[in-house]
Amino acid sequence: MQYRPTRSELARMINQARLDRHISIRSAARIAGVPAATAQGWLAGRHFPTPALRPKFLLLVEALDLSDQLHPALWMDDLADRRISE
Repeated sequence: MQYRPTRSELARMINQARLDRHISIRSAARIAGVPAATAQGWLAGRHFPTPALRPKFLLLVEALDLSDQLHPALWMDDLADRRISE
């Protein structure tokens, strides 16, 4: 079974990859096509991309060469939450 990073671990991993590549938060936001405040929230682990913003989040993940680190079950918590609230 593949290791599944927590959302906070994923945020730290993405932010570290950004820092390693000397990419500013504003540049990361431009890559993802979102406001800088949104990208900063993702990178700090304060919030996770909404379903509508996931494609933009994935653009940033891909640009940072982290696509292989994105576990397929990453979004499963959202599905479980949705089922509980229905």
